[in-house]
Amino acid sequence: MGRTLQPYSNLVDNVYERFSKFRKALRKEDRRSFDALMIAARSQLQVGVMAAQPNPFDSMAMCMMIEMHKELGSLQRRVEFLENEKRSASSKPEDSRKST
Repeated sequence: MGRTLQPYSNLVDNVYERFSKFRKALRKEDRRSFDALMIAARSQLQVGVMAAQPNPFDSMAMCMMIEMHKELGSLQRRVEFLENEKRSASSKPEDSRKST
């Protein structure tokens, strides 16, 4: 008879459980980061199902990195926008900033 596979969401939960002692040993602020990474992994469950990796942590780690990369890109765009705004504000003539 064929072998039944556990649902991927259960495998993700198992990985989280395996890391429970690790999580408890983390500082409070690091625990928040750990939890955010686990949420990132769970947000991409369908991708993990399709990847069908024998080790669920492989696809979880990749999902975490994708989420972090998206956040990094968003922050980089925001920094560039703010730097451009600052440059354009500092390049305006002094008279235009003084009204009245």
